[in-house]
Formats: sequence, C-alpha cells, structure tokens
Amino acid sequence: MLISDKAPEAPSVALLTFVLEEHHCVILEDWIAFFDHPIAELVVHLGKDPGIETRVRQLCEAHGIRLHDMGRTTPRETTDSEQQLLEKQFDAVTADLGCVVRLDTIPYRARNVTWQDAALALMKETGACFMTGSTLPYRADRPTPRPEFMLTQSISNCFLVIEPEIWRTLQAGTQDSESKYGRFLVEGAAEDYVAENGLWGLRLVNGEDIRIFHCQEWGLRLLRIRDSFRKGYRISPFLRGYQDDYLYENARYYMQRREPLLRRARVFLGYWRRRLFN
Repeated sequence: MLISDKAPEAPSVALLTFVLEEHHCVILEDWIAFFDHPIAELVVHLGKDPGIETRVRQLCEAHGIRLHDMGRTTPRETTDSEQQLLEKQFDAVTADLGCVVRLDTIPYRARNVTWQDAALALMKETGACFMTGSTLPYRADRPTPRPEFMLTQSISNCFLVIEPEIWRTLQAGTQDSESKYGRFLVEGAAEDYVAENGLWGLRLVNGEDIRIFHCQEWGLRLLRIRDSFRKGYRISPFLRGYQDDYLYENARYYMQRREPLLRRARVFLGYWRRRLFN
C-alpha cells in the first residue's frame, strides 16, 4: 500500500514549482490561497531576474512559509531536465506531502468552499496514492462516493499532490517509458507505473466553485486570463465532457489563442497520419 498511515489529520504541504518571471508570483499566491490549510514550505527554482527572488522571499515572509531556493533555471531547462529538477525539489521537501504546480495553471476556489480534508480522507479510504487535476475527466476515470472527486490513472504536473517517496517510486515507470515519452517522461513514467501496478489516484473535478485550468500562457497576458478566469468568464466549456474527446492529449487550454489556419491543418493531418499508419 503506497499511501502512508503516518500522516496527521491535516498533513503539512510543500509547494514545488518553477518561478520563471516576476509576474508568475501572482499565480503562485493564488496557489497558496487555494489550500484550506497554510502551506508549510515552498521549494522553487527561480528565473534569472533578481526581482523574482525578492518577490518570492516577501511572499514567503508574509505567509509564514519556509523557503527552499534551489537555484536558477530557464524555460528550456524546465522542459528538457524536468525530472532531474523535480527530483532535487522532492529531495528538499520536509513536509508530509509535496504539491507540484505549474504557474501557467490557475486555481480558484470560492470563499466558502473547502476541499483539502475531504480529499485526504478520501485518498486514505480509497487507497489513492496521489491527487491531481487541471483537465476534464478521462473516460477511464471512476466515480467515488463524493461527486467532486474521481479515481484516475492520469497524472498532471499542473497540480499533483503526492508523498515524496511515492513520487520517486512512480518515476521508475516501465521498461519502455523513457523511449515513449520524451519531454513528457515525468508524467508518462508515473502513468505507466500506476497502470501496470493497478494503482489509482484522486482527481479533483472542476466546477463553478472550485477549479484548476491550464492556460498554456506565460507572458503578461497570463494576468488578463487570470482575471477572466476568476470572474468565471467562458469557463462552461471546460466543465463538461471528457479530455479524451480532443484530437490529441491536452489539446485545449483556457482562453487559448487559435493557431493560424495552416498550423491547424498540419496538426489535423498529422493526427490522422499517425492514426492510419501506426
């Protein structure tokens, strides 16, 4: 059994992320507020702008959060060396749980909504070894006694709550994980391990009052998207259906700009070429 019995009723949580631009701290503070209980630790690699470090330290001091500054990184390194960077971050965690988040992913919960205690109790009840979110459910997801949660074998690093030792275990993947996934190895290896060993995690289901949307935007436009998201603007298409319904995995992002027509035609043709010849 992977989920530990040693954690107290409200386990301490460390946030793990990459803060690449100073304005990303706005989303980081949203993540801190998303949890019902105070965040214990922040484990981060930072972008090169010195203003980022200043802002992050001020944020931690304001919220009483212990900071683990893991050094500098770049957008390219967070893509090409994600597994190695996350391994260093999880090694630094002293809290009961680590929560990996991405800052192009925006959380929201209404003021009267709580979820953390119920989720952790359900994880223990069901034997779920992680909790995730940020997309629509997959068709293979299973219902739970609570409609705001589902059981899933899909994993998103946009929001992943997990014990550090379990994260390390899942990263073993299967024999062919490394050759299959490329830069998506961290999520892919974990999903392979979970499927091969008959394990499940918990999905936090998006709704009007609590939701996590991936927008795939890193520039200053991110803050305008955040404003629309918090107001509930055009969220309804992202609250129904299944992730499997789209042409390729994670094909749809909140407030995403449409690709040029030629690019869309190439993606469409490439998708059907792979379907016909693989």
